[in-house]
Amino acid sequence: MAGTLLGCVHHELPDYVAPPRRVPPPRIKDELRLVIFGDWGSGKIEQYEVAQGVDAAARELGGFHAGVFLGDNFYPAGVDSVGDPLWKEFFEDVYDTEYLGGLTWHAVLGNHDHAGNPQAQIDYSGRSHGRWSMPWYFYRQDFGPAGGDPLLTMLAIDTDRNLEYQPQQVRFLHSEFEKLKDAPWPVIVCGHHPLCSNGNHEISSEMRRQIEPVLNEAKPMAYFCGHDHNLQMIERPEMLHVIAGGGGKTLHGVDGHTDGTLYKMMQFGFAVLTVRRDGAEVQFRGKRGNPLFRYQVESWVH
Repeated sequence: MAGTLLGCVHHELPDYVAPPRRVPPPRIKDELRLVIFGDWGSGKIEQYEVAQGVDAAARELGGFHAGVFLGDNFYPAGVDSVGDPLWKEFFEDVYDTEYLGGLTWHAVLGNHDHAGNPQAQIDYSGRSHGRWSMPWYFYRQDFGPAGGDPLLTMLAIDTDRNLEYQPQQVRFLHSEFEKLKDAPWPVIVCGHHPLCSNGNHEISSEMRRQIEPVLNEAKPMAYFCGHDHNLQMIERPEMLHVIAGGGGKTLHGVDGHTDGTLYKMMQFGFAVLTVRRDGAEVQFRGKRGNPLFRYQVESWVH
């Protein structure tokens, strides 16, 4: 019952005030914009500030088409049910802003979520009125214009070392990468734990042995994750690694010296992924929505 107990303790979030209007997400045409971050459900003022920064960035950019949560969605121990008060306090209220109130958030699980009832986060997809999407522990999500080819495919995975369905997940990844090997659009993978980092919160050795070889062979455009509570971008020959764990929990240091590091900062914030037919860009923004770093990704173009 850890989720309910946390919902009863004091948090730092301001009182909920409904936005005067909710701007619906734009239709996807020739460009896709996703906001991506993890490690957010803290109940701290920083979680609220990051949400406000995402709203400000959405206003500046013309809206996001969707959001992606990278796990550790509810601290300290997930939720206990679909009726847990944390759904309203930490998710529904915080991300109900002018530009986020109509957004669908595609989520993966983190280690803190597994400490509660992970099935409740899957089941909440059916009662969130389109705001929360987690069809299973691992899944595929295509983003693109109605009736056209996708602009992007996201493969969402579960990197918890105790995942019961790990053999099925490995088969899922092999199968989906085989289907997508000739696709003229990029593929990203989204999980919780980093495969490389300038911090000290990487993936477990068991999951590394089973997940990393599959990704290195398939060479998706990027792997997005959290778990390290900071912002990092690391370029490797196999893929770009984007650590966006600045969603609102206490920050972690970035004192390591990992090969291929393009950016590392002990800072709250989020990633913005923009995809077009001829290229893609990943940028980091701070908790006020201010640009911090941007990187053009073109290696996937056929």
